[in-house]
This record gives sequence, structure tokens and C-alpha cells, in this order.
Amino acid sequence: MISPDQADFQMPADAHWRWTETNFWPFCIPEARISGSLYLFSKPKLGVCMSDITIQDRITSAWEDQIYVDNQQHLPCPSSLLHYELPNGLTVRAVEPLKRYLIDYVGIDDTEIHLEFKSLMDPWDVNDPDTDPLAHKRIGAGWDKAFSGHYELTGRITGEARIRGKTYAVDCIDTADRSWGLRDDRSVTNITWLHGSFGEQLTLHAMALIDPAKQEQFGGLISGYVLEDGRAYGLVELTGRSERRGMYAMSTLLEATDVRGKRYQISGSTMNCGPLGPWPAVLYVQHFMRWNCNGQIGYGVQTDGITRAYATRHRDALQTGTGQA
Repeated sequence: MISPDQADFQMPADAHWRWTETNFWPFCIPEARISGSLYLFSKPKLGVCMSDITIQDRITSAWEDQIYVDNQQHLPCPSSLLHYELPNGLTVRAVEPLKRYLIDYVGIDDTEIHLEFKSLMDPWDVNDPDTDPLAHKRIGAGWDKAFSGHYELTGRITGEARIRGKTYAVDCIDTADRSWGLRDDRSVTNITWLHGSFGEQLTLHAMALIDPAKQEQFGGLISGYVLEDGRAYGLVELTGRSERRGMYAMSTLLEATDVRGKRYQISGSTMNCGPLGPWPAVLYVQHFMRWNCNGQIGYGVQTDGITRAYATRHRDALQTGTGQA
């Protein structure tokens, strides 16, 4: 179970220099085919962090083809995650930790973002067997080294985004997350992290293994939940596949079962996608998806995290899309 004090840094006094803590805030404007990520990746033992602000509006294989990118490394690490201001213009304030946040960013090229995040649930603790029905299989199996702490938090995000001089209203349901633990930059498992939100009444969120150079199907379910009418239910089974152009998913089909035995099937088509760089060791391929669940339309990201070691090892297969169905 996640407590409010875990919204702040969790680094132990004797932490290794690889100890890492993250803070991720999303937003989307579906009618404009826009989605955005405001990310903090920190190494508090070293006293440094990096921050990636990427706003996507098209399908592309080039990060710099998106509408806005501001990625800065070797920034001074803040002393607290409850209220921090970075030199790149990002400010985050926990008005009520785990419940309500104010996120502001003032960048370059007439671009600034002002958001309020209000949670719709208690944080989903992937390491708590009383929360996540699959947690007991992962604890002690290596998972808890990189993610000794990790939670997801679905909420309503409102505010305004001014992007290269054009102002958009923001009012969406999306999922934030936070992680802390000891990360090795080369030995990370490839995963997909995705969700579809259909208003406040329904969100399906999942993490699963992927091996995109070899197969379109997802591997085993790592963690997930269905947030339905204000209550979260853990997923116990997930099957899925993505049809890809190279490493980029053009469509995805999922079938999930929660602890109640209730089944959900959703299909998604990609509205925008491209690579991100919030952690240099991993190639984040982020897709903004239009999801369909029994005729109900929703939105959310599918973020495929692929280590650069894996990507270079399988470069030909990933470029040509030789993964088999």
C-alpha cells in the first residue's frame, strides 16, 4: 500500500549511485491528435536529474519531427518531489500528495503548459499482494531491484496548453506513474505500459512483456487493473498483440480478465507515435491510441520500453518488421 510519504524521495542513506527515482505526468488533447509527457528522471545519490518534455502530434520515427521537444540532462536534482522547480521551466507541486498536483511548464517558442491533476483512485501499488494479485510472483525475482517502488495513478487532468503560440484547453483522463529503485542501464526487460480511458467510469491499464523483434503477441502480464466506477480491480490475465510498422505499433488488440472474472476486449489504432528519450538507456516508443471498448471510444498511451542494447542487437528485424504473428 502506498502512503503519502512515498510521493517524495525514497532513497536510503546507503543507496548505490545507480539509485533512480522518476515522476511522470501526461496530458492529451484528442481532438487535436496531441499528447504530451512531462518527465523527471533523477539520480539523487549523484545529485543530478534529467527532464523530458515531449509533445506529439504525428506518426513519425524521428523524435525531432514531433511538434515540441525539450530534453535536458544533468540538471540539479531537486531536494523534494513534493515541490520542485527545475531550470528547464518545469514546476510540480503536490497540493495533497497522491491526490492533487499542480504541474506548470514554461518553455521556449511560445510554449507553456498549466495543469491540475486530481486522482480518481488510490495509487496502484504493483508490489503489494493485497493490491495487485500478481505481486507475489514478482517479489524477490529481480523485479524489486529496479522497481522496489512503483505505482500508477489514474486521474482527471485539466488546464491549458499553449503550443507554439496556439492555445488548447486540456480536459482528459490519463494515468501518471512513479518509480524508485536500483536501475542497471543495460539489463532492463522490454515492456509495454498502456491504458485506455473511457471517461471517469472506466480505465483499463496494463504492463506486459514484449519481444517486438520476434513476435507481435505480448508476453506475460506483469501488472494491471480495471478502474470501474471508482474502484480498481486487479488484472489476472491478459492477451494482446500489436501490428507494427518496424517497431512502431499501428494497431493493438487486447483481452483482459480481472479478479472478478470480468472480461474486457479493447482495440486501438495509433493517432500519433514516436520515440522519446527520458532515460537514455531505453528507447521509449510512445503511441497515443484511440481505443474502442464495445463501441465506446476512449484514449490513452501505449508506451513500449525497449532497451537500446536490445534494439541494436535486433536492429534488422525491428527495422523491417519481421516479427511473426
